[in-house]
Amino acid sequence: MKVLFAPSIPWLISQNEHIPDSGPDPMPFFNALKKHGVECKIIDPYKRPWNPFAGKDTLLQSIDLLRALRIIFKERDADMVISVFEGAACSLGALRWLLPSHTALVLWEIGLTDWKLRNEIINFTLPKIDELLVLGSNQIDYINNNHKKCPNISAIGHYIDTNFYKQVPLCPNGFILSVGDDVGRDFQTLISATADIERNLAIKASRHAPACSRPNVRVIRERIRHLALRDLYANCAMVV
Repeated sequence: MKVLFAPSIPWLISQNEHIPDSGPDPMPFFNALKKHGVECKIIDPYKRPWNPFAGKDTLLQSIDLLRALRIIFKERDADMVISVFEGAACSLGALRWLLPSHTALVLWEIGLTDWKLRNEIINFTLPKIDELLVLGSNQIDYINNNHKKCPNISAIGHYIDTNFYKQVPLCPNGFILSVGDDVGRDFQTLISATADIERNLAIKASRHAPACSRPNVRVIRERIRHLALRDLYANCAMVV
């Protein structure tokens, strides 16, 4: 079985330049699939000038029509194409009639936001895919109630490198931590919900970092290494 991954951001660089114990290892996931007879291939978004939106918003960058055409005409032996977020699935869905009939089109996670363009792309894409994979079962009802129907939705959880993120004793007096650069994060609601809690709050976000002047709220906007991120997880009492 051959599976293509079409991510919204470049994945191959992180694979090729990974240094052991410097961060989560991306390879065990693909090695596990290989043991089960699944041949995986990653096709990153093209760079400029072939992709005019390269380096811009990840949604626009990942639509990448040239990549879609490459998948359709150069990878016709693929049994499945997995679009990581909705960009690649949008362009492939628009050209679905050109995909081989044996090739399944799967969407792995979508951006749940109030951005009108993103929602229009999602509603255009969902009816054209074969399966939607989400990280949490709580997303299923929301998607069914707020977006056009797709054939099937499955909650698969999140891959975690447990060799890098090792279990440590709970830090009961630690802070509340929230981490994420995806546009679906509602940090302002989290800040409001913790206003009356006598507990420090740490938010790690670069692209959509909230503004907050509360002394017990720490917003980390700068990029940090995976080792520093691991320390944040180890020293907090709760992750939201």
